[in-house]
Amino acid sequence: MFVRKNRLRKDLPAIDIRKKPVRGLFGKTKWVAASRKEQKKMKAVLMEQYPDRYYMDDLNEWNSTKQTDDLSWIDELEILEAMMND
Repeated sequence: MFVRKNRLRKDLPAIDIRKKPVRGLFGKTKWVAASRKEQKKMKAVLMEQYPDRYYMDDLNEWNSTKQTDDLSWIDELEILEAMMND
C-alpha cells in the first residue's frame, strides 16, 4: 500500500558525469565533455549500481545537481555592500 522511496544521500559526494576519459594521440588519457546522450547512458548504468547518489550533469533531472561556485559568496557580499552604500 505504501511505497518506501529511496532517499538521496547528501553525505556522499556527487558523481560527475559531465566529462569522460578519452585516450589521446600519444596514449595519454584526457577528459573531454560528454554529450547529453552519453550522459544519459552513463547515468542509466550508474543508477543501477548507485541509486541513492546525486549526479553532476547537464540533464536537470530529479537527482541532478550543479557544481556550485566556491567564491559565489563574495559576489553576494559585494551586492550587499553596494546596496548598503547607496
